[in-house]
Amino acid sequence: MENILITGGTGNLGQTVVKKLSDHGYHLHLAVRKAVGDHAENVSYYQTDVSDSGQAEALVGKIATGKVTIHAGVFLAGGFEPGDLAKTSIDDITRMINMNFATAFNVAQKLIAHYKTVGGGKLIFVGAKAAMDSKAAGNSLAYSLSKQLLYNYSELINESEKKAGITSHILLPGIIDTAANREAMPDADFSQWISPNLIAQTIENIIAGNESKDVIKF
Repeated sequence: MENILITGGTGNLGQTVVKKLSDHGYHLHLAVRKAVGDHAENVSYYQTDVSDSGQAEALVGKIATGKVTIHAGVFLAGGFEPGDLAKTSIDDITRMINMNFATAFNVAQKLIAHYKTVGGGKLIFVGAKAAMDSKAAGNSLAYSLSKQLLYNYSELINESEKKAGITSHILLPGIIDTAANREAMPDADFSQWISPNLIAQTIENIIAGNESKDVIKF
């Protein structure tokens, strides 16, 4: 049974991804901020603040004990804030970077070190399609900057680590069709939004070796 480390697995998108991967028989290791009650036999929870580098390192070490190999990391932790250039402060940018980038960077960095001892592994990030469009990005500046960092980080990993058998993938969805997004934008055309199931299936395809693209746009 392959071991998958997931951050943000209890969130709106995360719950769909966890169900998909759990149903496919992977052993899932979820980093969570708060203790979780009953769960599936192949899902383990670790109360961890992954925005803290030391806790991220302890998390990977706790999972990868003995002969346990982590095969993939899926980084779903994060959040969204609107705000254009005039309304964005440096504190807003720092908060979004901590939420969307640091949570992924810290764990991925430790996973890369683990992968180098076991012959490689996969990293899967979730960026944002709008963040890569300069016109759209201006409406959520801090958020977009944090997602652009994720994109650049993924590209740098592939440039420097592929020879070690480490591959990085970043998904660039539009608006994801979650209950929270519907509540926030009740007048939007939901038919144009991206299904969480499609994202979850894409992640499973990457882990299973059926999808090899480094950048996947929806």
